[in-house]
Order: sequence, then C-alpha cells, then structure tokens
Amino acid sequence: MPDDRTTITTSAPGSLMISGEHAVLHGRRALVGAVNRRVHVTLTRRPDDGVVIQSALGEREMTRHSMDATPPFSFVGRALAACADRMATGCDVAIEADMPHDVGLGSSAAVTVAMLAALHTWIDGCEPTRDDLAREAAAVIRSVQGVGSGADVAASVFGGIVLCTSGPEVHRRLSWLPDLSLLYVGYKTPTKEVVAKVEAERLKDLARFEALFDRFDEVTESVATALLSEDLTAVGQAVNEGQTVMAELGVSDPALESLVDALRHTPGIYGAKISGSGLGDCVLGIGRLEADSLGPFRHIRAAFSRHGVIIR
Repeated sequence: MPDDRTTITTSAPGSLMISGEHAVLHGRRALVGAVNRRVHVTLTRRPDDGVVIQSALGEREMTRHSMDATPPFSFVGRALAACADRMATGCDVAIEADMPHDVGLGSSAAVTVAMLAALHTWIDGCEPTRDDLAREAAAVIRSVQGVGSGADVAASVFGGIVLCTSGPEVHRRLSWLPDLSLLYVGYKTPTKEVVAKVEAERLKDLARFEALFDRFDEVTESVATALLSEDLTAVGQAVNEGQTVMAELGVSDPALESLVDALRHTPGIYGAKISGSGLGDCVLGIGRLEADSLGPFRHIRAAFSRHGVIIR
C-alpha cells in the first residue's frame, strides 16, 4: 500500500575507499567507509504526472511517463525510471548535498541510495530492506556507468566501515572508526575512464594483474585485521602498502605521490594512499590533520560515520 504521507525525506552518507580499489571489480575484497557528509532527498507527492528535480546542479521537469536520465541527473533519473511504472502520480524531488561537488566522496552512490529509499517508501508504504536497497542501487549505478563494484553503495546503505565484495556482498562491518584526513589533489579523472585504462593494461598482462589483485586482497585483509585490533600503526602500514599496489596498477601520478609523501611526513598521520579509482581526486590519511591545507592541497573536512541511510 502506498505511503499516504505528502512528503518523505531520506539521506545517505558519502563514502571513502580505504583498500581494494580495482581489485574489487575482479572478485577481491574492498574496505569502504561511510563519512559524515550526506546527500539529502525530499520527495513530495504531486497531484499530476509531473516530475520535477531541483538541486544545486539545476532543475529538470519531466513526467512519470517519460523520465530523462541524462546528465547532470543520470543517477536520480535512472532511479526514477526504475520505479516509474509503480508511481501513481508524479513527484517533486529536492536534493541537497553537504559535500563538495568537485571531490569524489561517493556522492553518486549516496544520491542513488537516498532516491531509491524515498521512492520505495512512498510507493510501497514501508521501508525497503537494506539488502534489497543495496542491490538495486548498485544495479542503477552500473546501468549509468557501465561498471561498479557496489562498495560505495554498501557504505551508503549500512554505514560504518564495511568489508565487502562486488555485488555488493557485505562480509563484515567494523565497529572501530579511526580518525581520517582527506586531501584533494586539485583535479580528478572520471572513474569510468580510469577503470577502462586499468582494464586495457590488464588485458596486456593477465598474470601480472591477477597477482596484483591478489596482493591487494591481502592488503585489505591486513587493514581489516588492524582495524579490528584498533592498531593505528598497523592500519597505517597496511594502507601504505595499498598505495604501493595502486602505483603498480598505474593509477598514481607525480602530484598524487607528492601528496601521499607529504601526508606521511605530517605529525599525527600513520599512513596515506589514494582513495578511489586514482589519477587524481583525493588522498586518504589515517590520523588527524588540523590544518586547512597541506602545501597547495586542500583539506576536505570529513570523518568516518556509523550512520547509513536514514528514512523519515
């Protein structure tokens, strides 16, 4: 039975990859953490068939019979399209994000999770199960990007630090959340392009890349074990090894290496590596940086969060 409320609000956290980037697309494990930067969705029922999306990216008007999933609303549009045949009326969708638009904090996964949570609560009259929500959100993201492990979706749905494989299939939620520092290198390459580059190189030397993915899986296990032990030094050492693997995968560059090195030599930082697909975007430091910047690199204020998707 549809929810008879006029308005439903949801939110979902952004996320940071801690270990296992690229390897998770090939059957290995990844560690990903939800952060305290969130995407908020407010869905309001309309008396007609209109569907209106509003966000800082702009506004789009369409109808429930003709959904538009082109940029900049690809993920929201695809989520709406997936539910359109079960919508009794149109709706207004207002989106707000308390995260920088130029930084890869898993905003695509967060907005997809929040949008689907609102839609299913409205249409079905009850909250979706977290497992169903994770599977559907991952499918929406793959339909837009062509690739995607669902690791960021797992963090947005369940919160905390999650050990998972592609799907997403969650193997463990870790209760201890260390301090983090996130520095933006100043540019980023779209994930789809980086994944395609790695795949092209993988096809040239399958054995080498399989060995790298196996090694990354071992690193991921080491990070998880250190987190379970609440051992910051061991977490930092394992994270540093993850950066070595990222470099060997070909997704680091001189600017990223400079930032990683600067972070590692900063008091209070136990280890550092690229977070995400690479070739730009952010470097994750384990530990706390107090300054607003590190040389030319901007400090993005964030912390790991236990809270996943919230539906009201």
